[in-house]
Amino acid sequence: MPGYSQKAQPYLDAIADGVFTSQGVRDWLISGTPIEANFVGSSVLIDEQRAVRWRTKATKQPFWANYWCGRDTKCTCRIKDSKAIESDAIFFFRNSKNRILAVHVEFKHPNETFGFGQPEAYPLRAACFVKTYHGRSTMNAHHDWATVIFCGPETLADTRLKNFQRTITHNQAAKMLTNYPTLA
Repeated sequence: MPGYSQKAQPYLDAIADGVFTSQGVRDWLISGTPIEANFVGSSVLIDEQRAVRWRTKATKQPFWANYWCGRDTKCTCRIKDSKAIESDAIFFFRNSKNRILAVHVEFKHPNETFGFGQPEAYPLRAACFVKTYHGRSTMNAHHDWATVIFCGPETLADTRLKNFQRTITHNQAAKMLTNYPTLA
């Protein structure tokens, strides 16, 4: 039985492929977020992100995946008493004014529930990373952030979705991303 990352990776790979190759996908990803107007038409920092993330060595997962806030209780980017959690993916965009955006992406399989404090931690972690990237050797410099979740339609009833600035269902993703796997 493949581990969670292996099961989620084909979906995250499709998202990354769209982000890295299509301006339309980048604009769609941030559509409706508070930063949309400032970052429509932005370029993606694929080479810069790879260089920073793999500064010392290549990670087990792709360079844009699994950004941890910290594995100890000193981490301030999470909810008290929650497990150490991470952003499933982060993509960095640069706009025409040379500002950089970090788009934090969460992926949930259909009927997969949130862990304790998980949705609440996403905006906290994103806001924290904007202030602390300089102390994180694998984090690109950035000025702004957005939070996006990919999930099944049953998750739409969860009031904790308000912690994400953009919600994309798997059906919406499959219509926009040509490589998005079919969910069984």
